[in-house]
Amino acid sequence: MATPKQLVAKVAEITGVPEGTVVQHDRNLSVAELRTTGGRGLAVAKVTFEDAANLLIAVAGSRNVKDSAKTVREYRGLVSSQPLDFGDVERGHTFGDALAALLEAAPRDRELFAGPEGGTIEVSIYGPNPSARIEWQLLNSQGKIDYRSKTKRTFADLQFVSQFSQVTIGHVGNLVSD
Repeated sequence: MATPKQLVAKVAEITGVPEGTVVQHDRNLSVAELRTTGGRGLAVAKVTFEDAANLLIAVAGSRNVKDSAKTVREYRGLVSSQPLDFGDVERGHTFGDALAALLEAAPRDRELFAGPEGGTIEVSIYGPNPSARIEWQLLNSQGKIDYRSKTKRTFADLQFVSQFSQVTIGHVGNLVSD
């Protein structure tokens, strides 16, 4: 299992976000108790798939680094009317749980996440009104699931979208599972 420092380095490398920015997101999540914490040396914390999902949500969904914890709280609880269901993954009525499930499944089923020959996965995070989508096209299944807030949306004419693919899911999932 990876340490928070290793997770931060991998997320920065694979997303192209400066490492200092990802470090600050991680620090914010730790302070807000949205990331596993531990001691130093042999007692250093080992990150979970949920920790990795939270960090990816913070990095992709935060417009300002100071909003990391707020962003994770808004996005990880987004709900869908159906669970994520492909391969041996069947869970995730919430966006945070579904993303953690994808990260956990990636190391077990590498062929499912192999890109255009084996399949693709795209995760989209929309704002400023929080919503998300997981879309996949694999050898044996395809589909998309939308995650929405239960609260009423406010009007916002300026929208943003952040996306990442099976590349990020695979690299981060492999790191956390090792």
